Amino acid sequence: MKRTGLIVALVLLAACSAQTTEPAPAAETASAAPAVQFDPERLKAIADVFATEHGMMNLCGGEVPVRLTLFMAEVGASTTPPERVATLMASNDAKIEELRVAEQEYICTPEMFESREANSAAAQEEWNKMRGAQ
Repeated sequence: MKRTGLIVALVLLAACSAQTTEPAPAAETASAAPAVQFDPERLKAIADVFATEHGMMNLCGGEVPVRLTLFMAEVGASTTPPERVATLMASNDAKIEELRVAEQEYICTPEMFESREANSAAAQEEWNKMRGAQ
């Protein structure tokens, strides 16, 4: 028990000592991270999968995953033009609404849940590759 406490304390000490209180100059920060332009069609495909997942979980009474929310926050914070982000959001809302009024007996099946999970995992992997966060 003491050993675990010592290890935790050392990890925290190491993590805290690496932090600096001085902010990096803006010019250096901007040049360090190149601007990335995401392919709009790939963004749309990923957003559609996450919106489908969101709508399906709303309909079926399951816990709604945060993938869509996180994805849209990251896209919104990227260099993606605001109009494109707004278009994606409108498309997401339409997909969620479409599923909100769908027939549960056709959507909330084990096969649909398996398919949703596989599609969402593949979309998440694609998004991770696009943004370089493997």
